[in-house]
Amino acid sequence: MSRQTILVVGSINMDQVVDVPHLPVMGETLLGASALKLIPGGKGANQAVAMARLGGQVAMAGRVGSDPFGTQSLQALRNDGVATDLVAIDPAVASGVAFIFLASGDNAIVVASGANAHVGKESEQYARIQQSLRQASALVLQLEIPLETVSKLITVAHQAGVMTVLNLAPAHKLPEDILRQVSVLVVNESEASLLSGQPVESLDEARSVARQLHTAGIPLVVITLGSRGAVLVTTDQQGNVQTIYQTAPDVKVVDTTAAGDCFVGALTVALTEEQSPEAALHFAIMASALKVTRFGAQSGLPTRPEVLAFEGTQP
Repeated sequence: MSRQTILVVGSINMDQVVDVPHLPVMGETLLGASALKLIPGGKGANQAVAMARLGGQVAMAGRVGSDPFGTQSLQALRNDGVATDLVAIDPAVASGVAFIFLASGDNAIVVASGANAHVGKESEQYARIQQSLRQASALVLQLEIPLETVSKLITVAHQAGVMTVLNLAPAHKLPEDILRQVSVLVVNESEASLLSGQPVESLDEARSVARQLHTAGIPLVVITLGSRGAVLVTTDQQGNVQTIYQTAPDVKVVDTTAAGDCFVGALTVALTEEQSPEAALHFAIMASALKVTRFGAQSGLPTRPEVLAFEGTQP
């Protein structure tokens, strides 16, 4: 693996999407507005594809079953130029799936982890991931795979001096000593609140909590705020703490699925290109804003030329 390669270790799912008039409540039966759609997804795979389309050289490590969903998911990754040598095929467990209810651009999601629950637990696969990690330009992780695997890889990357980007989603607390080894932490409001124990409902609260997490030892912290944009806190080369806020453009929302994954992918690509934190945040906001105007997880992820063209249309 090239030293320019970004290594993503994470989930690979097949999204099963149905449009509904509104999100169902307990005990309610809804008729879908259209036929079931099958779209490759999973936070790890989404972020890998996002980075590949935005100009990154990407390798994916994960696990799928020896079933049609696994075959289709792997082919989708390869179609976007993502290396899949580190994806194990498990004959004993089904591929992961996500059941997505889509209503007016908003969604509700239930994930059946399947093979994702075993990523890194097999000694042979973990050894191959660990070896490849030491040669990577960055490691990108989420929490749809075992927390034990995530924690071990964060420590290995830290010891090897490899930039680690952690998207703390789905929300879950990790030990403080593990979090302090992360280079870049990306969280939304609820995830930031879980980590800090503080409410994150306003922009001022987001700024305060981001600074708190940065002061606790995480070099670069980003809190995403949906349609309100995102806040980034880091320390510049002169030792001054920077708090950067980037607004999001006003767009017509079609599907928010994978918008956060697109953000993480764009931010990572920009940072590995040594763009400034401000430029990286701006690029990530533009990419994720364009994503929500399109349907589907991976199917809706934009390319770099598309993001640059979209950026040029913004005031």
